[in-house]
Amino acid sequence: MKILKEKVSDSFHENLLYIGSSIEKDLSEIEKITDLIFINEDIQQAISADNNNPLDYYANYKKVDQVMNNLAFYSNYYKYVTSLFIFGMNGSEFRYGNGSDAYAIDTKLLLASNWYKQSENLGGNVLWIGVHDNDNKSRMTQFKQVFSLSRLIRDFNNRNIGSLYLSLNTNVFTDILSKASPNTQSQLYVVDQLGKIVYPQEKLAQSLESEGIILPTEKNLSNFEIKKNGKSYLVSNYDLDKYGWKIVQMVPLELLTKDNKVVFKITTAVCILSLLFSGVLWFFISAGIVKPIKKLTLTMKDVKGSNLLVKSNISNIDEIGLLSVNFNYMIERINSLFSQAVEEEAMKRKAEIKALQGQITPHFLYNTLNTIRWMAIIQKSDGIKEVVDALGRLLKNTFKEQSALTTVSEELSMIKDYIYIQQTRYREKFQVSYEIDEQLLLKKCVKFILQPIVENAIFHGIEPLEEPGFIRIKIFTDHTTLQITVEDSGVGMSAFQVSRILGSSFRSEDSFGGIGVQNVNLRIKMICGDLYGIQIDSQLGVYTKVHIVLPLDISEESLHTE
Repeated sequence: MKILKEKVSDSFHENLLYIGSSIEKDLSEIEKITDLIFINEDIQQAISADNNNPLDYYANYKKVDQVMNNLAFYSNYYKYVTSLFIFGMNGSEFRYGNGSDAYAIDTKLLLASNWYKQSENLGGNVLWIGVHDNDNKSRMTQFKQVFSLSRLIRDFNNRNIGSLYLSLNTNVFTDILSKASPNTQSQLYVVDQLGKIVYPQEKLAQSLESEGIILPTEKNLSNFEIKKNGKSYLVSNYDLDKYGWKIVQMVPLELLTKDNKVVFKITTAVCILSLLFSGVLWFFISAGIVKPIKKLTLTMKDVKGSNLLVKSNISNIDEIGLLSVNFNYMIERINSLFSQAVEEEAMKRKAEIKALQGQITPHFLYNTLNTIRWMAIIQKSDGIKEVVDALGRLLKNTFKEQSALTTVSEELSMIKDYIYIQQTRYREKFQVSYEIDEQLLLKKCVKFILQPIVENAIFHGIEPLEEPGFIRIKIFTDHTTLQITVEDSGVGMSAFQVSRILGSSFRSEDSFGGIGVQNVNLRIKMICGDLYGIQIDSQLGVYTKVHIVLPLDISEESLHTE
């Protein structure tokens, strides 16, 4: 019986570990809803603005509404939101929710609650309020209980500019955990940081003590027995330390001992018969089969340890001998194919990178020569020397070596020459600013990645504008990656155009300059890996921001293509 209890306890513990990790993941995903609101620039601007003018308030409301629509699209948990309030320190208020809940709540009473002061003490971190009665006191509410969380909203200067209050339908845990209990006779409870039951739904907001469950005071005791309504139960509990929640699972002890004697007799009989049969069978086959098989097995274990140079020395003429011969042939064939595959893959990837790099040169030369042509026509040959010198430096840097890498300093030098050429052509059509972390100038980066991005910003972003525009180039690090941002104030792109440019199926050149951007993205991924590449953020008619992510430390020896 003791062994049985230990096995059941171990099973409970593994089950609770799985459930606990699942709940922690769910709670983390719910927190991400507040993270996306916390860092959103549109929401920060909306709650900081003077919304006394109805037109201003409507414009800000539309911005916030767009953010909420994005949240509803990307978050699997937004459908459980019953009410969401975003407050500004200046009295601005935006509310969203499911049904009538959010619009029947008295926000003055809400802001006077204890959660607001507690959120101030947390300095922008999430406050889990737990399960409580719905703030909507009207009879129109769909949910009697909700569980809520809140946090302050801060701007980029770390100043408090507002707060948010989020309530969710407790059915979120019912949907997740309804099938978590291993059998119909066991009982599973999830308790929040205030000791209130979150699951099951029929016990919502009650305490474990009201259910007759008293947890031990010893923190390291996860398995124990209790008595409830005259019955003994085996109980296991697990703490979610990050959130202060608990998971408790219990099963009646009588289920463990039911039919125990019958099972024991059958198991004993089967074991005895199996031992007798195995002994007789082993006596007849061990001499002729087991030893060669063991020898071949040891050889196979060497192969499992990445030793592909071993061979089997079994010379029998029986089936084991034939298996040994085929095994040796297989190892030789694997070695041959492995070497061939490694060589072919390396050659293939190097050829692909060179081909991708080669795509840029004709396109760039054409545009540059076209610039010189226009300059000669418009300026009557004045300034050709400076443009040709800049072009010469660009071509020299492009063809001086076959390496796929360069330094940040050299890449900046090339793009400055390119921008000089284009500013000569376009006069005062655009201005360029730089925000460069000088400590990164000697870092390695993929060669010729800024020119296609800046070219697109000029030709497809700013050139269609009637008024002058700007381009901002920023190079910085988050201590793990090298990050480059090219932002322009051009005509922007729609979400469809952005997804089409970076899509794997996009191959033909269109009016958005997709070939250059996709070329850079493919080269980065082939050289550095799939974790790196290009991201595009754009708003039609407003701006386009291209964000490049590279490894912070990359060398010729660590190229992904080798």
